[in-house]
Amino acid sequence: MKISLFTAGISRYPLEKSFELAAKYHYDAIEIGGFRPHAYAPDILRDGGKKIRGLSERYQLPIVSYAPENTGSPYSLVFDDPELNRESLEYFKRTLDAAKLIGSQYCMFACNHPGYGRLEADVRRLFIENMQILAEHAEKISQMIILEPVTPNEGTILVTSDDLYWAIQAVNSPMVKGMLDLACPLLSREPMVEYFNKCGKDVRHIHFIDAMIDSEDHLIPGDGQMDFPGIVRTLKEVGYDGYLSLELFTRYQTEPEYATARGYAIIKALLDEA
Repeated sequence: MKISLFTAGISRYPLEKSFELAAKYHYDAIEIGGFRPHAYAPDILRDGGKKIRGLSERYQLPIVSYAPENTGSPYSLVFDDPELNRESLEYFKRTLDAAKLIGSQYCMFACNHPGYGRLEADVRRLFIENMQILAEHAEKISQMIILEPVTPNEGTILVTSDDLYWAIQAVNSPMVKGMLDLACPLLSREPMVEYFNKCGKDVRHIHFIDAMIDSEDHLIPGDGQMDFPGIVRTLKEVGYDGYLSLELFTRYQTEPEYATARGYAIIKALLDEA
């Protein structure tokens, strides 16, 4: 297993600062949040990905994942309005193109909360229809998609290991796989290993963070409630060999270098000790 750094935790600095810190503290790769001003897909397409590819080459850090804005404002995979849905699909196609241009191994999609007053069956049907359209585009350009479940506070249809298995099977594309954010099984009250029991090798990436049972905040391992020696042992037992990506949010925003350095040291020690 290798360790990557998600740029979202360093969003108050220019994007290059994320690469600089990832290289300084020995991360193996970087995961890029597709938000302005860092890496919004239309901005990437305008310069052909040159800026980000240049950073990747300069700092010798491969890009493991590109995570475009897809939280429902202004784009979503489950908008009920046909025009908003059409605009969203065009945007998501462009994010796949952007991921391809910057050489990202994966383009990561999540499904935001669909809003109240809708039937779950309708939302699920729309999600799969949209993902099949995007999978067709991904197949044309050879860009792998990974689906990220969210916590029960963030969404309703792609939340658990069962949901991830369902989505991968329903889309039925060789270019659509899944990933795991460790906050999700904790807040959904299910064992982490269920993702591997159900999805097996289709779990390609992990947001390796700690959390509290009643909080959305993503924490450095050891700052929350999870049993990380046990988690790492389980990952080794199931043969997971992808990246562990440190995705930090609000608690560490004012000291991103401290968090970047400490996060890597703790994850590396966990891997060495297990």
